[in-house]
Amino acid sequence: MREITEWEELKKQGSPWYKTGGVEPIDLYLAGGMLPAFALCSIIKYAFRQRNGLKESDLDKIIDYAQKLKSTLKA
Repeated sequence: MREITEWEELKKQGSPWYKTGGVEPIDLYLAGGMLPAFALCSIIKYAFRQRNGLKESDLDKIIDYAQKLKSTLKA
């Protein structure tokens, strides 16, 4: 049986919006070496939204992108 990687586990926690059964955009960013930049930009975007008041969903997205970024640094 194949071991589930941290990356795969983190993807399961992500938004169902992108789970279409095909290749997920986040996998393309990872394969193309663009994930670190994409994740940092996404973190900044969701953090910037917080100036209008705290939204738990935006904080969850910041955490999700930070965990994905961290998992790629370990690899």
